[in-house]
Amino acid sequence: MLQTLLVKLDPSKEQYKMLYETMERFNEACSQIAETVFAIHSANRIEVQKTVYYPIREKFGLSAQLTILAIRKVCEAMRCQS
Repeated sequence: MLQTLLVKLDPSKEQYKMLYETMERFNEACSQIAETVFAIHSANRIEVQKTVYYPIREKFGLSAQLTILAIRKVCEAMRCQS
């Protein structure tokens, strides 16, 4: 039996600010990754990851998971435009 639970997040002002700043850094990282994808003319996720993974993590202070998700998001968006 599958059950569903609806949960509402209620972050404090400090937590909200941290979440918002993380979202902004994530979006900025996606923009920079997109520039790289255009420059190397490839939306191949593995190729892009080899090129941008460490510089993006260092520049934007994202976790490993968020960095990989940003790369995946950009590559998929670029493939859909082709």
